[in-house]
Amino acid sequence: MKTNQPLIRVQGSGQVASTPDTIILGLELISEHRDYGKATTDAARKLELLRAALPQADLTTEQLKTDSFNVGVERDYDSGKYTFRGYSVKHDLSLRLPFDPAHLGRVLAAVAASNAKASLSLSFTVANPEEVKRRVLEAAVSNARSRAETIATAAGQKLGAIHAIEYGHTEILIRSESHSLSTACASPAMDMNFNPSDIESTDTVLVVWELEQA
Repeated sequence: MKTNQPLIRVQGSGQVASTPDTIILGLELISEHRDYGKATTDAARKLELLRAALPQADLTTEQLKTDSFNVGVERDYDSGKYTFRGYSVKHDLSLRLPFDPAHLGRVLAAVAASNAKASLSLSFTVANPEEVKRRVLEAAVSNARSRAETIATAAGQKLGAIHAIEYGHTEILIRSESHSLSTACASPAMDMNFNPSDIESTDTVLVVWELEQA
């Protein structure tokens, strides 16, 4: 690069829409008791009930993953004072399922029949997130070049060699919003016919070009 070579710095944004092909079923198990041992014992009991129900929906216990596990103390607040209510055990788990509404209905029915009393949530994603991330970054760089060419042409210049590319360590989200479900409405005949919206994934890249006379 020549000394005092003019540069142009342009940020490009990439946005890609992906059709969901994977269901993420979130399951939260909560146990609370004034006695610590009884709280943890109840938590283990609920987990075993949930695991035992999975084969009824053609699932294995290995497919049930722990996302977080927390043991805490619950307190009530009244008249400016906190009083001990009990110990709580919160176990967040998830199941990743191929997009099959009929199978999801069977899973929900099995969970409801297990008496584990799990709180349920539903979100959607894709089986190959790395492919989506690649497309998003390609779109961001292409967008940066398009913007840079427009600006350079308007200024009577043209793009030269790339001087630098700056990209932060951002996480490209490829997951829909989470929706709460009620196990009370889950039954073997439950109709789970739905069509989720595409997942929009975005990211940005900053590219620096040298400028040359047109």
